[in-house]
Amino acid sequence: MALRCAIYARYSSDQQSPLSIDDQVRKCREYAQQQGWVVLDDHVYTDAEVSGAGSDRPALQRLLACLQIRPRSFDVLLIDDTSRLSRRPADQSNIVEQLRFLGFRFVAVSQGIDSISEQSDVLMTVHGLVDSLYIKELGKKTHRGLESQILRGCHAGGRCFGYRNEPVEQGGARRVIDPEQAKTVVRIFEMSAAGLGLKKIAKKLNDEGVPTSRPRAGKRYASWCPTAIRAMLRNELYIGRVVWNRTQFVKRPGTNKRVPRERPRNEWKIVEIPELRIISEDLWRRAKDQQERTKAVYGGAGAGLHKASSSPNLLTGFLKCGCCSANMIIVAGRGRRTIRKFYGCTQHFNRGACSNGLTIRQDVIERNFFAELQARVLTDEAVEYTIREFVRRSRENRGPSSEEITAARNRQGEVEQELTRLAAAIAKTGYTRSLLDAVAEREREYDQLVLKLQTIGQGIVAQHPGNIRDFVSMALTDLLGLLKTDTAQARVELAKYTTEIRLFHETDTNGGLVYMAEGGWNLFGGCDFALVAGVGFEPTTFGL
Repeated sequence: MALRCAIYARYSSDQQSPLSIDDQVRKCREYAQQQGWVVLDDHVYTDAEVSGAGSDRPALQRLLACLQIRPRSFDVLLIDDTSRLSRRPADQSNIVEQLRFLGFRFVAVSQGIDSISEQSDVLMTVHGLVDSLYIKELGKKTHRGLESQILRGCHAGGRCFGYRNEPVEQGGARRVIDPEQAKTVVRIFEMSAAGLGLKKIAKKLNDEGVPTSRPRAGKRYASWCPTAIRAMLRNELYIGRVVWNRTQFVKRPGTNKRVPRERPRNEWKIVEIPELRIISEDLWRRAKDQQERTKAVYGGAGAGLHKASSSPNLLTGFLKCGCCSANMIIVAGRGRRTIRKFYGCTQHFNRGACSNGLTIRQDVIERNFFAELQARVLTDEAVEYTIREFVRRSRENRGPSSEEITAARNRQGEVEQELTRLAAAIAKTGYTRSLLDAVAEREREYDQLVLKLQTIGQGIVAQHPGNIRDFVSMALTDLLGLLKTDTAQARVELAKYTTEIRLFHETDTNGGLVYMAEGGWNLFGGCDFALVAGVGFEPTTFGL
């Protein structure tokens, strides 16, 4: 019976001809025809404009996933040459070993490599080294060519607002000031020097419809954002100075994702090009002085801006605006005696690019959302499941020693005393941010100690099953309190069951605007449901 063939083809950049993939597939089809094999059209996998340095390529991942399906969809994988599969010897070896283990045959047509041959391992090693050296040498040559362009006063690539690129006779391109964009650059620096913050500058430009440079590939919003303003205020090109080779980009192992790494200062290339100056020295200095004053007041450019992955707030990163699908973030909020945080649409509050100007208190949405989730999901069946898991894990895990238990109880008493002293200090001198943070930290530690002392002792768990049920029932009746004992771990667990919670605003019976939540969840082995608008979120408690 004729063997069934799959084909994988790839080319690296948009500067290569797309016909490269057609040529690779054609060569593989011709080889299969010569062997009397059949190429399956449904199993021709192609990655266009993707580097072979990483394995996180869409078509390659689909191919590798198909290898796990039984019965097998094909028998032989054909490629034009080993560099199409990967330019990293380790990745090549891993993929070929996986093919062999699962019973697939592998053929590199142009190089005459067939996995059933005894010489295939040697040939794969040799060609793998050549493929790896090629990409490294190509990187060195590219870097050398870009350095030559910079030293000649030309442009090394990329766009910069305020300039346009014009070709030069000797090859390459040279930056030229764009008069209209230059006016916006000057205005941004003047607003910064006058004390306007990044968000206010971005909003003002968006409100006035000031055009941006064309959006980058894959970016959804063609609007001004605070991070772009910040980058512009730090760009020395606006005072006629090109700083090149400051950073290098290193790919994460096994992927095509690059992360920046700063080079040693002695490797930087600094070239003065006065004809590219847009900002005067005086305006540059005034803007810099204002940045330093802001840094001194707020503790750095990144103060108050939390990445969703490390946020101390339970729902940050999960909440999405129902109008524009952007993230809902903590945008403001400080009460008279307690700190109150408010969620709002980042596209509205940072850029003014979304009409959704509503905010909602963090404590309100957390309380109502988890109360509804608790009512909808934590049924008797869920409680029984939790008890069984609790008992199983308790038997598997060794309980803490008596010394650890004593230490936890002693620390619990110390934390109680510290909370009493902090409360007395606030009553006597008034609250400050540092005192409130200290109280919150002690309360979190106290809750963790209570939970730890309630769950210790394998013998107690085994001998008193009624205690287990009481503990689980008590913990699950306060789901929000349970999650807040360890916010970081709780966020990790939440991410396993949901990707987003959308907030839509609607008009209530009194004519006011309220938020309604909708989210898809997957709990306890595939039980999906949604918190839909109007379910458990009454305007009187959940509104704004």
